[in-house]
Formats: sequence, structure tokens, C-alpha cells
Amino acid sequence: MSPETSRESRRMGHGARGLDRRMHPGESRRSTAWLRLAVLALGMVACLPARPAELRGQTVDVTPFLSAASAEARREASRALVAASVSAEAVYGALEAGRDYDVGVATGRVEAARPGDGDEPYRYFFVVPETYDPGRRYPVRFYLHGGVSRPARGTGGAWWSRWEGLASEDHISVFPQAWAESTWWTGDQVDNLRLILSDLKRQYNVDENRATVTGVSDGGTGAYYLGMKDPTPWAALFPFIGSPGVLLNPRVGAEGGIHMGNLINTPLYIVNGETDRLYPVRSVEPYLRSFSEAGVPFEFHPQPGGHDTSFWPGLAENIDAFHQNFPRDPHPERVVWATESEGHFPRAHWVVIEEVGHIDGDEGRAALAGLTESGQAAVVDARRTGNTVLLQVFHAPRVRLLISPAVFDLTEPIRVVFNGTEVFSGRVEPSVETLLKWTARDDDRTMLYLAELEVSAPGS
Repeated sequence: MSPETSRESRRMGHGARGLDRRMHPGESRRSTAWLRLAVLALGMVACLPARPAELRGQTVDVTPFLSAASAEARREASRALVAASVSAEAVYGALEAGRDYDVGVATGRVEAARPGDGDEPYRYFFVVPETYDPGRRYPVRFYLHGGVSRPARGTGGAWWSRWEGLASEDHISVFPQAWAESTWWTGDQVDNLRLILSDLKRQYNVDENRATVTGVSDGGTGAYYLGMKDPTPWAALFPFIGSPGVLLNPRVGAEGGIHMGNLINTPLYIVNGETDRLYPVRSVEPYLRSFSEAGVPFEFHPQPGGHDTSFWPGLAENIDAFHQNFPRDPHPERVVWATESEGHFPRAHWVVIEEVGHIDGDEGRAALAGLTESGQAAVVDARRTGNTVLLQVFHAPRVRLLISPAVFDLTEPIRVVFNGTEVFSGRVEPSVETLLKWTARDDDRTMLYLAELEVSAPGS
């Protein structure tokens, strides 16, 4: 870290050391990783309720479900699995094992597209290591370009030049396109990024806990927006020479509320230039102070340059270290989430806001309200310790919790406390339907849910 960065980190009251206090870097030794996986697998079995002898040791083929090319095909595969009367534990084990990946897949630079709502598809290109090994899990790095006020550029990938310097034999690189009618701060683009990731998972052995998003200029602003709308798939965000303040400008047309508190869920590596003509360091400092006050985990690396990426080579080693040191926790102990509508990105990780509206005592929850743009959005601060979940809630009468045996012991009661009042205490039953519903959404071997639990505000 440069002397300028260290000085700024101290002045902002948050930086690399503050971030390290909040998070723990993943293990780097492969032997340790294998040991942890083995212990986790044994623990998961111990946390599942006992089943009759005829259901134990079942094997189940989830290939039709995992390989389904459309939502309808996946629904049909789900119905077949439910009708087969196999145990939820057997389906869980098969989904956790995942796909058998092919050797003969495309490597190098590949152009692709997803269908859009209008005439213009969502084009992207990605770069797969030439030495791709289907037996290895690969990190994925998305790169969001700037200049989104331009028209769509068609085929060829002209939206990102000099991409070769970002490709690597150690990860898969992805370069999606945004344009004037579909900017990075729309719900459609947020969904598009998630769906591109899902498309890659069907073909390549992706490390679900090491998918990151880097954005430059408008792309950096888009990285902030993504963290406020859909943090669940992403390990870390890298907003370069962008600004969260752009999203608060009504003329920009960002969809939905801009809830800065939602960034608590994802670590950020932020770069801005001192002489940037658009978003100089001094213009983003007020937002970074707000981040510190809210508990957003970030590193800030101010640079002496302007609105360009000349800083990148000098920070490359530091940037790579951030990628390595902060893998995603698929089941974080704490989730903070806000939304102004149950129909607009109501979920983060294992917390889903099912209803937005007044609840008793809202007037005394100013701290939660302050995490939102207007003070009127629903907010949930959920903390899990063992089988107990403590919910601090503002303006959300109903909340759904997703239950994974990776972190909950399903042989024991689960206890939920909602604004200081116990609203649930009891066992939950594993469900194949629930497991398949959320797996269809997430397509994530490390983030599987066997049950879900809806709780309501006391007195509602």
C-alpha cells in the first residue's frame, strides 16, 4: 500500500487493517482446504434429522435438473425429482456434489449472448484459460466497462479494449456489455450478470465463492449498484474511478432505492484519482465516511492521477491479494438488507423481505431507517449464532429465512427472535421442493437450503 493510501485510510477511519478485523482470509493451502471440506461434509450429515432405513443411502440423478437449458425444463426436472419420493438429504448430497464437467469445452476468448427484452441481446465475451482443467474450480472475474450512455456496439466486443492484460490462466474473465437503454444501474442488468454467471456454471467448473466484479468509471458506479441490489453471488466488488453519488442523481435513472447500508454485505476495493475531472477523491470522501459509520467493509486507495486506469499496474499485486484474501462466505453470520418493495430485490443470502410496511415500534428504530435512502424502506439486520437468529427489523412485517444444514443443526430446534420477542422455536422439516426452488435460483453447490421459515413481526 502506498504512503498516500495509508494516510487516506487513517483519515477515513477505515482501510485495509479495519477490513481485516472484520473478515478472515481463506486458507491458502490445498491440504487445509480439503480437510475443511471433509469436516464440513461430516458436520452436515450430523446436522440432518434421522430418516427411516429405506430412505438411507439413496442415490439420485440430478443431471436433468442441473443440465436443464430453460426454466420450463428445470421445472419439469424438479417435478420428476419430487415425484420420485427420494429423501431431501439424498437430493442435497447430489446437488452438493454437482455436475460432471466436460473436457472438450471452448477455451480462450469466446463470444456469447443472452436474449434481451427488446431487439438487442445481452452480449458478452469471456476468456477461459487455455489450460482449463474440469477437475479444478476456477475463480470468475467480471469486468464492467464505462461509457454506458453510448448505443449498443454489436458483436466483436468493442466495449472493452486491451482485455488481454486482464486474462489469466488462473481464472475466467467475463466482459459483459451495457448501453444507453440498459445501463449497469437497472434491474435487468443486475439479473443479466447473475444469469451470465449461471450460464458459465453449466459449462465450466466455477468456484462459486470467488466470483468478483470490477467496474471502471460507469462500470465502477455499476459495481456499487450491484452491491446494493444483489450481493448474494459476489465475493467482492472493485469500483474504480466511479461514484455512488451518481446513483442519487434522478437524471441518471437508477432503478429502485439507493440503500448504502446494503453494501455492508460485500467487501469493496475502491480507487479514485486526486485529479479526476468527474469523480475526484474529494467528491467521494463524504460517501466513504458514511460507509465507515455504517460498517461497510472497504479499502480505499486514492491515486494521484485523473479519470483513467494508469494506476492499475502499480496496484495489480494489491488487487490480486484482495481477490485471494476475501472469498465469499456463502452463509454469513450477519446479513443486513433493505428494499423499498418486496418485488424489487428483496433478498440477500439467507434473508428475504416478504412484506414492506409499518410495524409496531418503527418510530424508535432510526438507526435502521438511516441505512436506507428515504428512511421508509424495509430493513432487516439478521444475526445468526448456532441455531438462534436475532432479527432487528424496521418496516418489514414478514421475513423469510433460508435454512441450510451447513450452518443450522436440523436435529435441534431453531429459535428466532424478532425485535426482542421470540416468534419461533421448533424444528424445521427438510423439503425437496424448497431445496430445488432455491437451487434453481442460485445454482450454487456451496449454498443449498433444505428448509425455509417465514416469521412475522410480534402482534402482526
